[in-house]
Amino acid sequence: MGKQCLAAAGYLSIFLVPTLFLTGAAIDRPWLAIGVIILMFPLARVAFGALPASGVPDWSEAVATALDLLPVVFAIVMPAMVLAGVALAGDLSATGAGAMLGMTLSLWMTLLFGTCVAHDLIHRRGKRQATLGFMLAGFCGYLALGMEHLAHHARPGATRLAEYPYRSDSLWQFAGRRLARVWADLLAPGAAVWDTKARLPSLVRTRAALLTTALTGTAYWALGGAAAAALYLAVCGMVAFGVQLITYIQHWGLGEDSIPGRIAHGRGWDDDCRFQAWVTLGVSLHDPHHRDSRRPFYRLELSPDSPRLPAGYVLLMFASMAPPLWRRLMEPRLARWIASPDPPVSAGRRITCFGLPDTREDAGR
Repeated sequence: MGKQCLAAAGYLSIFLVPTLFLTGAAIDRPWLAIGVIILMFPLARVAFGALPASGVPDWSEAVATALDLLPVVFAIVMPAMVLAGVALAGDLSATGAGAMLGMTLSLWMTLLFGTCVAHDLIHRRGKRQATLGFMLAGFCGYLALGMEHLAHHARPGATRLAEYPYRSDSLWQFAGRRLARVWADLLAPGAAVWDTKARLPSLVRTRAALLTTALTGTAYWALGGAAAAALYLAVCGMVAFGVQLITYIQHWGLGEDSIPGRIAHGRGWDDDCRFQAWVTLGVSLHDPHHRDSRRPFYRLELSPDSPRLPAGYVLLMFASMAPPLWRRLMEPRLARWIASPDPPVSAGRRITCFGLPDTREDAGR
């Protein structure tokens, strides 16, 4: 029981980013959250290593119940922490450019990591928890997350519909196509979400997310004035882009244009970093999530034949923004997996596999 509690405690790291944001606001260090994420999160692989090959523990009922409730607690506590941080920041109109940039980036990362918890709740069978997930996504600034993501699972490998990127897509091309489609499908005038007679659960929950976003923007205004409301509006756009960025990392090269015979349930790139699985509630274990989207985060195991990312999301977020660098790093990995998916190549306790001998050998296979 003690060992299980210790193993389960890693998932408490979901509170780390909002705690850093709140602390940064309290001590007037707005760069704190984004700085720790960029400088320290990649090193967590060295400290905590990879997920064990033995898979997840056989959780006791008490531990499993506590883990199941963890996202619900987060969805209640995290918004309070963020709004407290906005209140502590005070009048942002008097903030210098450097501090304002740090506040913007730290808030962006806080809300983007928050969408990972929303993602887990959105998939819950319980109506209340699923609705809470939609509302958390609305608080985090991307009210379309619920409907967009459920449709994403229903269309495995669909590159033409911008569910998966074309292999030739840059991040910027994919994000542009996908956001344009989401806007047209969900939020443009005449979209189903505006039809109040439509009672489909996902539509009703998306309206709840929309209301949550509006109320959150009002709260920012009340706590920090027009500058805080403008900050929230800007970060909402950044979160929408960030969600597409993560989708690009998770699915690049795995669409119907690239591997047409292997997309039955939708394939995803896995990352076996233990800390990243904790802090994202298993979002980084993306291939098994597509195999069974209802499986709770604490029961997700690495797929034995999944393609493996050569580094964590933080490093790859920056790499994906430079298309030539992205292709230089990822094309050998994809080619190696297509030729021989078993055994997958892991980064182990290294921050990255880029440029290591096994990667160069893989590129030649």
